[in-house]
Amino acid sequence: MAYPVVLVLHSWGRWAVVVLCLLAMGKALVGWLGGREWTRADQRLQLLTVSAFDTQMLLGMVLYFVLSPFTPHALDGGFLASRAIPTLWFFSFEHPATMLLALVCVHAASALSQRAQRPVPRHRAWALGLLLAMVLVVLAIPWPGLPHGRSLFRGF
Repeated sequence: MAYPVVLVLHSWGRWAVVVLCLLAMGKALVGWLGGREWTRADQRLQLLTVSAFDTQMLLGMVLYFVLSPFTPHALDGGFLASRAIPTLWFFSFEHPATMLLALVCVHAASALSQRAQRPVPRHRAWALGLLLAMVLVVLAIPWPGLPHGRSLFRGF
């Protein structure tokens, strides 16, 4: 019973990550290219964006390590043996590894931007880190039409 609930939360949570990341990236680009000050609104949006990524990772880890029917199959026959089954390989390795890299990018960009002494480098670090994270997120989402694709709006 918990698996479908967490799966729906994780599925819908991706949109919070994507929307917040795009908003934060747009605001950071405007700040960087416009030479604007780093504001309290920038700080709040950064915190909200990082928190959305963290929440998604937590939900994903619960799915992967506790609830997922994919993980036991991937680990039973040996991790590399799951490579022969594309959907199993995607959900047991590609998706979690790529999303973990995206999370690392977001945290690194946040830390680098917070350490920057001036607003322009602060916005630049945040914008570039978000850009890299978004590329990884787009690559790791199971888009409809792909062999391992899922619905954009999963329901119960």
